[in-house]
Amino acid sequence: MKVIVVGAGRTGFLIAKWLSMKHEVTVVDRNPRILDEISYALDVFTIPGDATLPETLKRAEVENADYVIATTDNDQTNIIVCSLSKTLGSPFTIARVKRIEYLKVWGHGRRTLGVDLMVCAAPLVAEGIVRVMEYPQLVFFRKLYGDIYVGMSSSHIKTPWSFKIDDKNIIIATKNMIERSFKKSKTKKVLILGAGETGRIVAKMLSAKGKEVKLVEDDFKKANEIADELDGVTVIAGNPFSDFLWSEENLSEADIAVVAFDQDYKCFFASALAKEKGIDRVFSMVHRSSHIPLFEKIGAISFSPELETAGKITAAVRGKAVLGVVTRPEFQVYALSGEFLEGTPLENLSGIPGPLFRDGRLVLPTPKMKIRKGDIVTVITEGGGMIL
Repeated sequence: MKVIVVGAGRTGFLIAKWLSMKHEVTVVDRNPRILDEISYALDVFTIPGDATLPETLKRAEVENADYVIATTDNDQTNIIVCSLSKTLGSPFTIARVKRIEYLKVWGHGRRTLGVDLMVCAAPLVAEGIVRVMEYPQLVFFRKLYGDIYVGMSSSHIKTPWSFKIDDKNIIIATKNMIERSFKKSKTKKVLILGAGETGRIVAKMLSAKGKEVKLVEDDFKKANEIADELDGVTVIAGNPFSDFLWSEENLSEADIAVVAFDQDYKCFFASALAKEKGIDRVFSMVHRSSHIPLFEKIGAISFSPELETAGKITAAVRGKAVLGVVTRPEFQVYALSGEFLEGTPLENLSGIPGPLFRDGRLVLPTPKMKIRKGDIVTVITEGGGMIL
C-alpha cells in the first residue's frame, strides 16, 4: 500500500519507520534537514514542502495514496491536510490531534472534517493508566481484539500463556483469565501531579470509580479554573516539588501517584520525588520515548503519548488478515484472522507464535500446528517489526 506521512517529528518518524517495513511510505515535511535525516535512517521517499498546499500533496502523488496520515504538531494543519487530501484523491485519512475538543466534534459525526480516523493521545494514555492501575503485578495492560488482552508483568511472574522477550514477561489471554491470575488493587487514594489534558481525564475516571483523588497544579489560574470542572476531586494549587506542600496536604499518604506534566524533566523529578516520599507505584507520562529507560531505572511505570499515538495509527494501516495490534517499544502483538491463513503452520509465520483462540478456548501453540479458518492467531514481533 502507498502511505503518505505528513510531519516528520518523533511520532511521524515512528509511524514511517514501522510502516516502511511493509509499505511504500512518503514523508512530507517543511524542514529539509529533518527529511535528510529520515532518508538516511529509513527506506522512504521524502517531499519537502507545506502539505496544506495542493501542489505539495500532488508532488507526493496523493491521488494514488491509500492512506494519508497527518501527524504534525499543529491540530489545524493536520485537519486541513486530511480535508485537502480527500479533495485531491480518495485515501483513508488519519489526523493526530492534541486537543480533545476536536476529537469530541469529530466523534459526533464520523468522517467529518475530511478525517476518517482521529487520534488523540490524552484519552489513550489516561485509559491505559487507569486500566493497569487495577493490577499491581502488571506494568502494561491493553486490549488486542475482542476479549483478548495483552499484559506485561515483572519477569519473575509467569503463567502458562506468558512469553519472555529480553527481561519482559508478555501475557496474552482473555480479560477473565488475566483477572483470575492477577489480584486486583485495593487502591483508595491517588495523587495526580499536573492538570494537563491527561491528568484531568485520569482524575475524572478515578473519581467516578470512587477513589479519593488529589490533583496538584502549579499554575494557580489553571488550578482555579479546573476546580469546578472536577467534581469529587481535591484540586490543590501549589508547587508539587515543595516539601512544605507535601507535608501540609499529606500527599505522601497516596497509594499511587500519577505524574502528568507536559515536560519530561518535570515528570522525571516528580516521579523520583514521589518514590522518595514512599509512594510505591508511580505512573508517569514520558513524552520522548527514548527517555523511557531513565524512568524505568527509578521504578516509574511509563506511558508514552508518542508510542500510544503511533501504535494506534499503525494499527489502522494493516492488511485484511490483521484484526488488531498492540505496540510497545520492545515488541508488537498481532491478532490475525485464520480465514486468510487457513492451513498455514505456525512455524511459517514471521514472529513468535502466541496462543490461538479456537472455538472460544485458548490453545497454546506448537510449531507444527496448522491454522484453521475460525482461529484467531496471536503473533509477537520484537522491536516494533511489522509482519503484514
